[in-house]
Amino acid sequence: LLLGMKVDVQGMEKLPKTGRFLLVCNHLSLLDVVVMVWKLRGMELTFITKQENMRLFIAGKMMHKIQCQPLNRENDREALKTVLKAISIVKADSASMGLFPEGTRSVSGKLLPFRSGGFKIAQKANVPIVVCTLRGTTDLFRNIKRLKPTKVELRLVEVIPAEELKGVTTVDIAGRVRGLMGEDLGPDLVAKV
Repeated sequence: LLLGMKVDVQGMEKLPKTGRFLLVCNHLSLLDVVVMVWKLRGMELTFITKQENMRLFIAGKMMHKIQCQPLNRENDREALKTVLKAISIVKADSASMGLFPEGTRSVSGKLLPFRSGGFKIAQKANVPIVVCTLRGTTDLFRNIKRLKPTKVELRLVEVIPAEELKGVTTVDIAGRVRGLMGEDLGPDLVAKV
């Protein structure tokens, strides 16, 4: 148990046995990265994160250690440099890359619209996309204060092979991935676009 979390992981058998991948997931809490790094340890997983997170006291140190890439959401040119750096990390076989395509945490808990640029990582690095969903991480901080355990679910929904990403726009890929996540989460947890 980490921070009072009991994490149920489903679908681990779907993870690629060899090679790198782009992992995408919905984003509910600051601790989403902690859950994924903890439960997918051994996968050499790093993330694209907003640059402000790199300055957080403990989390920032962890993010530096695992090669997280800071994203400047206010500057498209700088954001592109981050995506290019992420592509080079995956191509060099240094780590698999994690991404929250919503671009921010969902305050409502519902799946938000996606930003499609990050899907270029899978296309240019020629790697599959591992589609995941998380549930329960929004309750962590409230439950920690009450010394109450939190049930968290990490589900590996589907793996989209690299071959299926060729010749497709990132907008189409984003739509497909959001559809898969939405099916898994259910209609009550998907924001209307």
